[in-house]
Parts: sequence; structure tokens; C-alpha cells
Amino acid sequence: MRRLWHWPIDPRARTVRLALGEKRCPFETIEALPWAPPHDFAEIAPGAEAPVLVDTSGEAKVNAVGTHAIIEYIEEAHPSPRLLPFIANERAEARRLWRWSEESFSEVNATLLTERVNQWVRRSKTTDTTTLRTGVHALKSKLSFLNALAETRTYMAGRSLTIADLSIAAHLSAYDYFGDMPWDAAPELKDWYSRIKSRPSFRPILADKVEGTRPAKHYADLDF
Repeated sequence: MRRLWHWPIDPRARTVRLALGEKRCPFETIEALPWAPPHDFAEIAPGAEAPVLVDTSGEAKVNAVGTHAIIEYIEEAHPSPRLLPFIANERAEARRLWRWSEESFSEVNATLLTERVNQWVRRSKTTDTTTLRTGVHALKSKLSFLNALAETRTYMAGRSLTIADLSIAAHLSAYDYFGDMPWDAAPELKDWYSRIKSRPSFRPILADKVEGTRPAKHYADLDF
């Protein structure tokens, strides 16, 4: 049995869910609020934060904490289909863009996404418009780079789907949940995202509903 502690809107957790889906690894999800982590995390690993995967399906129990630990573990335990390509150069490019995704989008997560969560999920009485503007600007600044990649490559890191695609799509999907993706400004990226969100692994992501919120009307549409 595999259990994944996660929060549905967290892009890092969405990356893990997509990876498990691509690997066709069944798993059970347990919701863990970022602002109120469960007490049993301390028993799994000191200082653990979601996403956390506990896998008891093999001979030995495995506790994997954090996106990178989980992805590297499932890539080793379930090598097909590969999310880190066999060819060294392509594998290095996938890792580069995976890291780029997590680092570049961290500012958007800390501003735009956090403010949307505070506004719609945690029902904050005030909206920090300065933080929202900062997040919107930070997001737009990333899109030209991604759109250029989508213009010249079938997938972000090259010829095949990799963890780079899943990480980038996971982040964009979280922003798109609240209707904050300016798709008209990045048409090639929109076409790429449409292909990624059409994959079976994406269906649970598109079915996400967070209490107190509704996703944007186009969020689950494959032709949007």
C-alpha cells in the first residue's frame, strides 16, 4: 500500500501525483493542510512536510519526504515508463528544467498562489493587492521562456515526456485552478499544456475540489 500525504493545490504534491499516475502506481491520498501539518509526520521523519509518501507495498517500508526524494524513489522502484530519460544528456536537461520549475515558480507560489489560498480557501478578510500584482508579474515573466521551449520541442526537455513536463504542468495547473493563467499570452505553451492535461494521469488533478472554492470554468476542459 502507498499512502501520500498531500494538499490538492500544492504544485509539489501535484507533481508527485502525476508521476505516480504516469507510473500506474495505485496510491491512497490523505489531505495535509500546509498550515496545520498532521502530528504523525513526526513519526515518519523529523521535520517532515508534505508531500510525504509511505510505501509498504515492497519487502521493506519506505518513507520518502519531499518531491525530489519521492520522485527519485519511484523512478528507481518503477523504472518504466521513465521520467528521467536513459540518455545522459536528455536526463540532465530534464533535471535542469525540473529544478528550474521548482525554483522559478517559488516566487509565484509565495505571492500569487498563497494570496489566492488566503483569499478563497482560508477566507482572509483582506486582500493584499501588492502581493497579487507581484505574483502576476512573476508568473508572466516565466511564460515567454516556457512558450519558447514549447515552440521548438515536443516536450519541455526534448522528445519524450519527463519529470520536467510534470513539474511545470503541476505548477501551471495550480494557478489555472484560480483562473490566473494568461493563456492568450503564450499560445504554444497553451497547446503543450492541453496535450499534458489530456493524459490519464491528469484526470485526478482536474477533478480536484477544495472546500470553499470552485475552479475556473475552463479548468477541467481539455479544449479550452
